[in-house]
Amino acid sequence: MNRLRASVAAAAGLLLLLMVVGALLINGYIGAEKERDLLQWETRLGLVAGTKADAVARLLTADHRNLEELAANASLRFYLWQAANHRPAAGDATDAEPESQGYLRNLLLAAAARWGYEADSGARIPANLPQPRSTGLAILDAQLRPVVATPGLFDLTSTYAEVLRPLLDGQIARIVQLMNGAGDEPVLVEALPIATVSGAGGDAARPLGVLLAIRSAAADLYPLLARGPDFSEESESILLERRGEEVVLLSPTHDGSKPLRRALPAGRGELAEVAAVAAPGRFVALPNYRGEKVLQVSRPISGQGWVLVQQVDAAQALSLADERRRFLLMALSLLLLSVAAVAVAAWRHGSGVRARHLAAELGSKADHLQQQTELLHTISDSLDVPVILVAADNRVVFTNQAAAAAAGTTISTMQGGLVSGVLPQAVQPGIHAGLAQVRDQGGSVQQLLAWPDAEGETERMFRASFIPVHRIGEERDLVLLVLSDVSAIQQANQRNTDMLRRLVLTLVGVVDRHDPYSAHHAQRMTEVADALARELDFSDRERATLTLAASLANIGKVMIPVDLLTKPGPLSAEEQATLQKHVGYGLELLHGLQFDGPVVDIIAQKHERPDGRGYPHGLPASRITLAGQVLAVANAFVALLSPRAWRQGLSVQGALDELMRGAGSQFDRRVVAALFHVAENRQDWSQWQ
Repeated sequence: MNRLRASVAAAAGLLLLLMVVGALLINGYIGAEKERDLLQWETRLGLVAGTKADAVARLLTADHRNLEELAANASLRFYLWQAANHRPAAGDATDAEPESQGYLRNLLLAAAARWGYEADSGARIPANLPQPRSTGLAILDAQLRPVVATPGLFDLTSTYAEVLRPLLDGQIARIVQLMNGAGDEPVLVEALPIATVSGAGGDAARPLGVLLAIRSAAADLYPLLARGPDFSEESESILLERRGEEVVLLSPTHDGSKPLRRALPAGRGELAEVAAVAAPGRFVALPNYRGEKVLQVSRPISGQGWVLVQQVDAAQALSLADERRRFLLMALSLLLLSVAAVAVAAWRHGSGVRARHLAAELGSKADHLQQQTELLHTISDSLDVPVILVAADNRVVFTNQAAAAAAGTTISTMQGGLVSGVLPQAVQPGIHAGLAQVRDQGGSVQQLLAWPDAEGETERMFRASFIPVHRIGEERDLVLLVLSDVSAIQQANQRNTDMLRRLVLTLVGVVDRHDPYSAHHAQRMTEVADALARELDFSDRERATLTLAASLANIGKVMIPVDLLTKPGPLSAEEQATLQKHVGYGLELLHGLQFDGPVVDIIAQKHERPDGRGYPHGLPASRITLAGQVLAVANAFVALLSPRAWRQGLSVQGALDELMRGAGSQFDRRVVAALFHVAENRQDWSQWQ
């Protein structure tokens, strides 16, 4: 059955993989087609936009070259100087035009006829007689008063004064600007400064005047945007310029907006026109000023801060391509579904044959599995080790007879029930803690459990092993609980512990009888050492090791002659050396005994000093353990309180003062400080004197 399911799953997975791969390939092909269509439009729009941008740039370049030549004309500069300095006085009624002004007028008329600034036919009239016209040339003096102009130009001073003033101030060298002139017509304004005549006096750096050229944008500039090949789709060419925080549309638009009347916020980067000004030269597919999605290519106008964009309606431009891609998508999808259908039919035919073989094999496997299950139950029930398999929801999945007997119930009652409902109340906290630890840490966990018997009168000690099991059949994240009865081992350990305790008491009693002045020394030293260990935050295990070392610390004195231990006077150097051997004797007596911790090492450091002058090894402070330092202070403190053959015992304060004098050299400062703190709360120690 499992093999059949695996076969079906494999076939379904293979078919799904085929469909996914096919869909990805189709999607990639359709995407490539779309990219190719967009690239074609980018090329077409780029050619048109480039042609129109070049035409505008050529117009501006030709005008600049011609105007620059005229402004540099020496005769024009001389006659302008003469005209500016010999203007008729206010109220002069003469109608005679100065010769210099007449020359300038003829020069302007010739230039206008040659460069396309020619006015309508009519009499040549002075510049101050208004006849509005949007095309022409004019010369203005340093106060921006008209000196001479082609016929028909409107009032120059009021219209262009603010535009032309930066030329006279020397801020810029040329002006090219689209603006609304007289009659609200858009005009292309170009202006250059006219340098002063050499030797004329005055400020030589200030221009003598301004050469002003005005073209009708509708007649000379906007027609350039309509040139080039036409598109069958709705398309549009627009001139743009950023002015401050706005993008201004310099040319008329298809929705009827007049030039220079529409402006877009420069922060609207999602609009096609704003994107073109921010990064000219890019191809984008974005909404335009009307909110309609367009395909757009932009080109900067060389030598000018304008940008020309060529737009085409995206829906119209891509309609045929979208229809072709939809057809391809449908055809390829039908082909993929056909291949999948053929594959399914072939698999079903083959799976029918395999299913009959698998059914026969499945029956044989089921019989074998039943036999294995019965064998497993027979083996597990014959074991005297309780075994419980717990699911992720704390449900008992499997148990053996030994576990059921320990719980005082039956296998059928335990299986399927929760741990909290089928196991004794006394063991549930420990079992729940072990299960939680396994699930959190992921590894095996062991702990001791006190398990009451069925009558609840006695307890058996079990070593509980919690073993993670990732999967059994449909069950996942299980925990196998194996209980090993260690009651006999625990009892033996307790007997050994009791025997060791009695042995220590016996050895302490031997030392007390051998040295009457050391009676109770081991007991008191153990008490002081334990108090210091608590103060210094020793763990329970470290405290137990230290107190055992304190009990046995003076065992070596049984090897020292009694008359030496009870000598009333000072000891000679030889006698002192003999007395110091008691540490080594104690280590020899304890050699070979197994202790739960470094008991022997702590005893060996009882008389070591931080300054390295201790014995028996003269260890430096870095090699003396904190437990050894505690034992040294406890030993010295009890010895100072106790009387000896040659002196009386000191008071608690006297002993503390003596230890303080040796702090840092003979004793560890931390331990001495801890002793001071403990002694404040132990009034009973004063009775040891």
